[in-house]
Amino acid sequence: MKTSLIRYGTRFARCKFGQVHDFVRLGENPQQIWERCKICGHTAHWVKGYKGRIENAEYLKAHVRQYAQDFGSTKRVFMKLYNPSKTIIKL
Repeated sequence: MKTSLIRYGTRFARCKFGQVHDFVRLGENPQQIWERCKICGHTAHWVKGYKGRIENAEYLKAHVRQYAQDFGSTKRVFMKLYNPSKTIIKL
């Protein structure tokens, strides 16, 4: 069975309220980026590498909301984040 590269339950990616971080960019310079979570207020900085790229697996884990898709290896993570049955309004 193929496992997902991005795991939903990683310690780094979770807020103290049990949700996945939703980061907003605070600032940026040629060496790094600063971000803050809208939900819990956790701040993080990411160091840029070659040609200004952030080459870090922890960055992908922390930004799982932006990178999870409804197909492929991240489908399971996407369904946990955006479960269609939870978004249906029952009258």
